[in-house]
Amino acid sequence: MKLHRYYPGLMAAVLLVCLMALAAGPAGAAKADDDGKPLKTGVTITGIVEDDYADGLLVTTEDGTSYMVLTPEEVSLEQEETFHKKFKGQSVTLTGNVFRDEDGSLSLFVMSLPAK
Repeated sequence: MKLHRYYPGLMAAVLLVCLMALAAGPAGAAKADDDGKPLKTGVTITGIVEDDYADGLLVTTEDGTSYMVLTPEEVSLEQEETFHKKFKGQSVTLTGNVFRDEDGSLSLFVMSLPAK
């Protein structure tokens, strides 16, 4: 059987793509590293709730650091939207665990959102 002249190169490329996919593994949105540990725990930040809610709840600190605020399933989307409407453009203080995603963006995972 005669192999096409591009066959070895094609097979090497397919093998490389497969190896890269295996090495990448599943990527989590709010992981600090491969085992999902936070960068810091129990962090308290104070920042302004961003007006734009299209990408989710964002808080920006005085030094310009932005955090995507993540909540557990117990906090409904309606509760999060109500919090945003009430506090957008205002300063809030939140406490949670800080994560960094694969793009370098920071997230703050909080157990609840303050009512005041």
